[in-house]
Amino acid sequence: MNSNQELRSLKRGLKVLALLNQVENVSITELARYLKLPRTTAERILLTLLAEGYVHRVPDDKRYRLSSRVCTLSGGFSEDCRVVQTATPLLFRLTEQIGWPLAIATPSGDMMTLRTTSDPATSLWLSRRRVGAQTPLLGSSSGLIAYAFSLPAEQAAMRVLLAQSAEAENRDRIGDDDALDMLLQPVIENGFAFQPPPRNHPEQSVAFPIFSGGRYVASLLMIYMTQAMTSFTVIEKYVPHLRLLADRIGKASEAREELDCDVEMGFPPFVAAPAFSRGPHVV
Repeated sequence: MNSNQELRSLKRGLKVLALLNQVENVSITELARYLKLPRTTAERILLTLLAEGYVHRVPDDKRYRLSSRVCTLSGGFSEDCRVVQTATPLLFRLTEQIGWPLAIATPSGDMMTLRTTSDPATSLWLSRRRVGAQTPLLGSSSGLIAYAFSLPAEQAAMRVLLAQSAEAENRDRIGDDDALDMLLQPVIENGFAFQPPPRNHPEQSVAFPIFSGGRYVASLLMIYMTQAMTSFTVIEKYVPHLRLLADRIGKASEAREELDCDVEMGFPPFVAAPAFSRGPHVV
């Protein structure tokens, strides 16, 4: 970018935020000295940030510190965003090898949102899922994973949202504790989830939890066709490798590392299947 196109005031404001992130609080005079700014300029920047709610004045003092609102600036690149960024190149590479699409979904209120998918890398005639597509949380394999492996406090918040959901599937399942327990028990015991009933459409999914920092952050999915594989085949040939893949994604995200797209994951080679008709989305 040409330096003439840069906004000097914005750059100064960002420098102020960066400085306040390193020191507990600062006065206008100190800020001007640290950043080599005229005192009037430092004051205008602080007053602007104060008006927007990103800093507040220390009570009974002439010093300023960051407010909790600055946390919202990182909302667009949270841990689940890091997972998506870390995993996407490898998901595409693996789909080229195994044929079946891989995806990552995360909870958004009472729904699961598709964050990334390797659909474009498959030659199979499957439903094309778009990033941002949503499905009811308790009506999807990824959602069962999200509910089963979230922390107790997060589960409690989910229950409130699910009970008030516009989706009958969510309301009905969260309102029947016995049926929900039966649905979740094998998920918790086995560490993965299949698409919950009804299973009358040709596309199915199997999902795994991705953990980072000891907590659930996202669900890894593989979409497959029931005409080509039974759930027993999926368990035997794919589940061990998908479990390992979810673990690698979580660890790489936590360590802020890139995944090696050339690593051998041990997935079975893809055998060409007949053309399949398009079916409903499964997330």
